[in-house]
Amino acid sequence: MNFIRTLALLSAPLFLILSCSSTTKVTSQFNTPETSGRTFSLESLTGSAERTTVDDLAFYVSHDETHLYILVDFVSSRRFQNAREFGFSLYVDGSSSARRSFGVTYPTGIYYQLGNFPGAQQGYLEEPNWSNFPENRSIKEAAERNSRQNALLVQRQSRRDPMQPFPLPVAQLDAQGLKLHLDDDDRTGRISFAIPLQTGPTSQFSPDLQPGETIDIGFEIDPIRLLDMNLRGGAPLITSETASGHARTDSNQEERERADRLLRRMGDPYETWVRVTLASP
Repeated sequence: MNFIRTLALLSAPLFLILSCSSTTKVTSQFNTPETSGRTFSLESLTGSAERTTVDDLAFYVSHDETHLYILVDFVSSRRFQNAREFGFSLYVDGSSSARRSFGVTYPTGIYYQLGNFPGAQQGYLEEPNWSNFPENRSIKEAAERNSRQNALLVQRQSRRDPMQPFPLPVAQLDAQGLKLHLDDDDRTGRISFAIPLQTGPTSQFSPDLQPGETIDIGFEIDPIRLLDMNLRGGAPLITSETASGHARTDSNQEERERADRLLRRMGDPYETWVRVTLASP
């Protein structure tokens, strides 16, 4: 894990800056956005709810008797591209919940989905023109589709429970009342979340919230955590040297240079939190 530790150390200063900024506080209006079927729109939020900008994101939040509605606009096209490649995580923590007790990653990210194809993740990170090779185009297209058709969920009871996201099809989540939609027609994207307030027979996945409660909502893009998660459960990281049969032990300097190169490819880790009070009806 020396390689992962090097990545973490290199990214720590920026990550601390993003994490330690003052917390934005907003009030979620009691509202009923228009929803219809599997593909739903939260456009009514842009006319009734307050637009709040934090770093490279703008978001709207509202709720009704059954759901919390969040619409995220990416102000930065570069940040949106990073989310498409490495996934965008939304965390919703109740007032008495542990940090990151309930989370949804959507889209899951091209890099995550490339894990279904042997060697594709490594090539995607380390070969700048990997996606342009004819034999890789169909693989990337499949990964992009899977990234939109699936999500990763975290649901924990305490901070002692491990952070182990589990994948679920978007269609299955929709049947449980958790609706997700990605609009990336423009240079900057928009992601909509409709999350059940309470668990129940038809809403298995929920942060269990109450009107009047003050909650924490987190937005995160963390390629390093994703890379770490994949390395823990898989084979050792394959480099061009090991693949060619000429493996050698990297010095600390070589390891740091490689980590720096991959950091530039993956982009900056991103994390920001807001405090939201759910207005009572």
